Amino acid sequence: MINPKEKLREYLDHLIHRFLNIKSIFQELNRVYAWHVSGRFETINLSSYFFQLSTYSMTRIYLVELAVILSEREDRSLLDWLKKAHEHAKSIGPTRYNPNYSEGEREPIKPKEYKAIIDKHISQLESQKNVIERIKALRDKSIAHLDKNYFDDPSAINRDYPINKDEIVRLIEAVSEILRQHYSYLFQAALRMEILSEMNVDVILNYARAFQRVRKDTALIEKGFRPVEYMKADY
Repeated sequence: MINPKEKLREYLDHLIHRFLNIKSIFQELNRVYAWHVSGRFETINLSSYFFQLSTYSMTRIYLVELAVILSEREDRSLLDWLKKAHEHAKSIGPTRYNPNYSEGEREPIKPKEYKAIIDKHISQLESQKNVIERIKALRDKSIAHLDKNYFDDPSAINRDYPINKDEIVRLIEAVSEILRQHYSYLFQAALRMEILSEMNVDVILNYARAFQRVRKDTALIEKGFRPVEYMKADY
């Protein structure tokens, strides 16, 4: 590899941006599911078909994307990056923050230690292999390809390859921490591993719930408030 330091920094940056999009989709999906409870369900039921399509699509997207980024067979993946970083540990020159370091705030990490850190991270991913394999099975047998057994009996895929939210959360947090650490080592900066935005699905649903409450406020209606006027396209 020519200029491994720059190549691997660029590679890592691409991985992180792709992963953050995966994490954001998963977070939005869970925000939608949080509205499927008593006292909130009426609001999401206003566009129930749309949200059914949304959750269906977002679930398939994040599963496929996770399978890709965690695959051992892809040309580009987190495991591939870790192996290449291990190979070029000396060239990429990782550092860590250490305010007590005599030559500055960034202390160089020796190649042997950096390789040990990478080995630990690979082991952490190996410990998640069972759930990763189930994610791949969902992708290969029900999303990217159509296995005849699961096509004929769609419910069987979740019976044979069950995945729960807590497993995905643990996997995503493990990947987040690995990427966060290497970003710090190679870019000499801290990185928050999520995309922060107030413009999420909760904003839409909170406004919808607020309007539903206003529409049922008899005191306002008796004073002449006409909610239907606000629903006109040319208001």
